[in-house]
Amino acid sequence: MEPNFTNGLINQLRGRSIFLIGMMGSGKSATGPILAEILKYKYVDLDVLIEKLTKKTIHEIFIEEGEEYFRALETQCLQEIIKFPSTVVSTGGGVVLKKENWGFLRQGIVVWLDINQEVVIKRLVQSKDDSRPLLKGKNVEIMYQEIFEIRKDIYAQADLRVEIKNEGMRNIAEKILRDLKEKIKD
Repeated sequence: MEPNFTNGLINQLRGRSIFLIGMMGSGKSATGPILAEILKYKYVDLDVLIEKLTKKTIHEIFIEEGEEYFRALETQCLQEIIKFPSTVVSTGGGVVLKKENWGFLRQGIVVWLDINQEVVIKRLVQSKDDSRPLLKGKNVEIMYQEIFEIRKDIYAQADLRVEIKNEGMRNIAEKILRDLKEKIKD
């Protein structure tokens, strides 16, 4: 990206944080650090933060404490994160389910990474990691569709929707920046 473009956008943002939302596998955790680097922002991955604080994986939290406990931790972490300006935050896919969280998210700019479903399902099926407790031991395609149906109208409340097909993470980050620049014109 051109330095003039980036510097202009940084000035326009005025320290507002950026919250990446979207379904599991949409690339929030991979795109967030790139976005933060380009903007000279701090970066926080909400799931990683929760794992560090609890010294447990997300999967372990879901198994041992339950989803409700995990969602409460998400809310507590968001409440602290918003105190720090100029931060890119990759959220968990379900962070949007609690209305209380929208109060925190709205203090920044909310960007929905809306990934092509065929691409993400293929990505999730090929991924052998245990970090997605809502899919564990289930038909990935059916579960993904069910979860997406519940969340899609909630995701649509984002300030910005960025459609993703199979671009590289840097291209997605640059696409977000171009769309942000368009969205927040002086």
